[in-house]
Amino acid sequence: MRPLRFVVPSAIPAGGSTAEGIVAPIGTGPWAAESRLGEYDLYRRNDRYWGEKPAFDRLLVKVIPDSNSRVIAFETGGIDLIYGSGSQISANAFARMRDSGRLWTGVSQPQATRLLAVNSGRAPTDEPAVRRAIQHAVDKRSIAEAILHGLEPVADTLFAPNMPYSDLGLPPAGYDPAAAAALLDAAGWTRPAGGGIRVKDGRPLRLDLCFVGNEPQEKAVAEVIQANLRAVGIDVALVGEEPGAFYARQKDGRFGMIFNNSWGAPYEPHASVASMRRPSHADFQAQSGLPMKAELDRMIGEVLVTVDEDRRRDLYRTILTTL
Repeated sequence: MRPLRFVVPSAIPAGGSTAEGIVAPIGTGPWAAESRLGEYDLYRRNDRYWGEKPAFDRLLVKVIPDSNSRVIAFETGGIDLIYGSGSQISANAFARMRDSGRLWTGVSQPQATRLLAVNSGRAPTDEPAVRRAIQHAVDKRSIAEAILHGLEPVADTLFAPNMPYSDLGLPPAGYDPAAAAALLDAAGWTRPAGGGIRVKDGRPLRLDLCFVGNEPQEKAVAEVIQANLRAVGIDVALVGEEPGAFYARQKDGRFGMIFNNSWGAPYEPHASVASMRRPSHADFQAQSGLPMKAELDRMIGEVLVTVDEDRRRDLYRTILTTL
């Protein structure tokens, strides 16, 4: 689903497969590239390019893994531009630089969605009532305002309305702890007098929430969700791990809830829904307990290949409404 790449024969490794990389990047476009893994990518103007030449001679993209170090490099003149989302820099750092009056900052319309994947194939979130209660119990607006400094709008649907086929007017499941409690009561999850964790058939209402442990923003969001759910009687254990272990959980389903992201522009919604059909990201495992999972996958397969625009819109309306 990614953009098409061209590879010349001389760049193919001796083993004949590009799965483990290529011998060297050889560009056909306006830039000639030089890379050093984990350090930088250097782009020099390709004067033999057939089209319009870049306005400047070189572009150096530095690899700075730590978000705080990126901010320091930017503020001290070590880099000229930070672009991106998620963990590029924290919302707090962005807001501070925006408010300094010394820098130009900009925020786009929504390009991707921060997601909380809830595992429908694993107790206790295999119960629809528990999943619906979680939706009503999480105060997304407070998270957006307090942790993300209002930089990102509340996401009430899987994709933002400005994404293709996604402006469906679906009613949001708003923040309503009373509604969450009522759903759990009706499903037989009783709460001890004076509060505490709910119980059904001798089992406490307990699940884990997994996140990347060295991401302070994810940790802060996880702590708010933990407090929100405990307020309605759901016990949440926070599991912070290094990225490799985190993504392994996404693939094999060892989670009750786990952070996830949609693929973002220009791939939405096609690439995100296409990936739901295989255990490559959290979506497949999150949907594994849904009774209509096979039908959803069939419709996704059709929506990716149909050339009938009306049929594509109808399919997306059904897919996104169901999810």
